[in-house]
Amino acid sequence: MRVVGGSKRGTLLIGFDREEVRPTLDRVKESMFNIIQFEKMDRVVDLFAGTGQLGIECLSRGAKHAVFCDNAPQSLDIVRKNLKKTGFESSARLLLCDYKRFLKYEAQGEYDVIFVDPPYQIGLSDRALKQIGSHPVLAKDGVVVLECSREETKAEEEGNLILRRRYDYGTVSVLIYVRKDRED
Repeated sequence: MRVVGGSKRGTLLIGFDREEVRPTLDRVKESMFNIIQFEKMDRVVDLFAGTGQLGIECLSRGAKHAVFCDNAPQSLDIVRKNLKKTGFESSARLLLCDYKRFLKYEAQGEYDVIFVDPPYQIGLSDRALKQIGSHPVLAKDGVVVLECSREETKAEEEGNLILRRRYDYGTVSVLIYVRKDRED
């Protein structure tokens, strides 16, 4: 697992030895960032941070600030180490909480990119999408980037969100949601 673009391109990140943590594959991450390369990325949220690789990728590509949210202390320890390794500690906020608490109480304003990449097939991405669609956390021109198993069916609309496009990569899908009132 490495940073695939930007100022820290090629930097190897620390991962987990645990099987239940599934980092985004580098080729999927590279495709994901090709999809959103022209989107504003000043303020981002890595909602199910794990190793922090998605938020760190944004920082490497010029994001000003990233929030890393995870309910596992071990994950935030890895994120902290990866931020130190890349030198992005001062551009990050780490929160030990689940997505519901973050969206309801901890979010500070609107974000340009919100990554939703929880464990697959247990309904977390659906519940998180529903919460994002009902809270004012996504900037008007922002995007939600959701990663899930290709087998999963996702909503075309959820609250204030609408599916812009779905991309399939082997067994993985990346879905891009935008606000319904977005003007493209």
